[in-house]
Amino acid sequence: MSSLFKFDVDAAFCVSLRDRQDSRERFMREVGSRIGNPLVFHLRDKDINPIRGHYESHRALALMALEHGWQRILIFEDDAKPYDWRATSINWINRFIATRPFESLHLGYTMGRTWLTWFPFIARGRVSAPHAYILSQEGCRVLVAAPYDGRTLDSLFKRRIKQHCAYPMLFRRISTAASQDARVARHEDAQWQQNWGRHLRSPLKYFWKTLLRWGF
Repeated sequence: MSSLFKFDVDAAFCVSLRDRQDSRERFMREVGSRIGNPLVFHLRDKDINPIRGHYESHRALALMALEHGWQRILIFEDDAKPYDWRATSINWINRFIATRPFESLHLGYTMGRTWLTWFPFIARGRVSAPHAYILSQEGCRVLVAAPYDGRTLDSLFKRRIKQHCAYPMLFRRISTAASQDARVARHEDAQWQQNWGRHLRSPLKYFWKTLLRWGF
């Protein structure tokens, strides 16, 4: 059995709709079985406005972190699916979040654009899809101070929160439909393969930002 990977965070959560038991079981098989952090499911009921429900569930976790005085928290959604990753990248990620100021560190994302920092395995970026990320105390403050205004959580991250990204990324997503239908799964696999290619090429395209330490 492979060793578990532990992130240097005060708490780890997985956001899930209350009626998605199948998704939680898949998540624990594929993600929970690889992570040494205790995982707590943050269950929510369906909101008549799903964008609002999604936004407020993440905001509630940020508020909880501030109330407990936590320095950083790890947030998953139940559709996160791991790529193959090694201890080296986790060790450098842990060193980064423990020693460098940051607001959010995305462990999986849809492109956007990214450019490498001078810190191993860490990039800056403008990315989407908050299905696996770490929020610092400062990132929690920004999220808590921004009540839902009709825009998505992705929009808030890109407008208000300084985004760092794990490079290479550690997680993608898999929909409920894809887990039940092979044709849907093949289509999603192709989309994420394209995203993976873009995420590999982007640091080359924006290498000038790395040289100039743009937004580090």
